[in-house]
Amino acid sequence: MSYNLTIITENSTSVLGFVQGVNSVLMLGYLGVLILLALTIVVFTSYLFLTNDAGASLVASSYIAFILSLVLRAVGLLPNTALFITLVLTSVIIAISYVTKR
Repeated sequence: MSYNLTIITENSTSVLGFVQGVNSVLMLGYLGVLILLALTIVVFTSYLFLTNDAGASLVASSYIAFILSLVLRAVGLLPNTALFITLVLTSVIIAISYVTKR
């Protein structure tokens, strides 16, 4: 299967426009979700490797994922549902971490 990327490049005026075109045409709106998921996994595993503490690495990766989801939503690569799911998961993870540390 081949895609005609010239249509996307003709309709975009910047790199962000091209990425938004790829997101909507090629990835069906899931490019931002995949970027968010991949970077969250990378942050979690690298922080877990450094600290050897699963709870702290989960809190750190969820917080960074929330900040990244705000940025991705601002540029139009992330749907609202993914932003709200990230917000809820981050809140729950931080609350559970706070309760278990007491």
